[in-house]
Amino acid sequence: MDISIGELARLTGLPVKTVRYWSDIGLAPEAERSPSGYRRYDEAGLARIELVRTLRDLGLDIATIRRVLERRAGLAEVASAHADAIDLHIRRLTLRRSLLRAIARRGARPDEVQRMTAFARTSADEAGRIMEEFIASVFAEHPDDPFAARMRGALPELPTEPSDAQVDAWVELAGLVGDPDFRARVRQMVDEGARARSERDISDTDEATRRAGAAVVERAGAALSAGIAPDAPEATPIVDELVGLFATAAHKPDDAGYRAELVWYLETFSDARVERYWQLIGIINGWPQRPSLTPVYRWFTEALRARR
Repeated sequence: MDISIGELARLTGLPVKTVRYWSDIGLAPEAERSPSGYRRYDEAGLARIELVRTLRDLGLDIATIRRVLERRAGLAEVASAHADAIDLHIRRLTLRRSLLRAIARRGARPDEVQRMTAFARTSADEAGRIMEEFIASVFAEHPDDPFAARMRGALPELPTEPSDAQVDAWVELAGLVGDPDFRARVRQMVDEGARARSERDISDTDEATRRAGAAVVERAGAALSAGIAPDAPEATPIVDELVGLFATAAHKPDDAGYRAELVWYLETFSDARVERYWQLIGIINGWPQRPSLTPVYRWFTEALRARR
């Protein structure tokens, strides 16, 4: 294909002076010059001009576009890069559409609109960086903490066409991980968890502790459904049973000292915002929805505190 600069401008819908400028700075050089000195382009040049236009439409500056082009020379590579750029553009437009619908549905306040719009301009890499920065921040003093790996293994991945619920979940999650109070609370839990594992032999990962946790969900959940108040006499055998399971898991006697320690443990590691964090991750990633455990643990904590 032998294309003049005028024909190239017509095919791409760009002004001739724009094509000439991009050629002059090396973004899309002509394939050759005619004997009269006119610029001539080939298929690769056409593809490069289209790619440069797409990248400019996406907001990339000239220096960044130059770095992209320096890694791709042939027609096939440029076409592939062009397709990738269009895919990114489609993803951003799809996400922006979802956010606009969320704004219309929620009647969002100006500050919420600003946060949501900022996210619409955020790439997947940037979203990952935000989450990684949050995790690095809360585990700064305990980089080898096993829960850090667990959180990194469950990062949010918004689908190409997110549902309204997923968009709402990401907006809420973005606000949550950026909240200094929430970060401080998670950092406290990390610090106390490390201390508990080293000093108190308390862990939520061994099988005995898992069984105790499952019993709380079952027994305290049944008590809640039955309308049994935490300080009611009927709650006493339930509390005794549950404390016994936790004491066995911790290899400690069920006495006043251990009950005080267990209250500390429950109050330290039960936080509705942390549970909400995992619920939001689940919504974004499309995981099966799980019921909240906050009510049952709150009941158990209040029932235990009433008998200390």
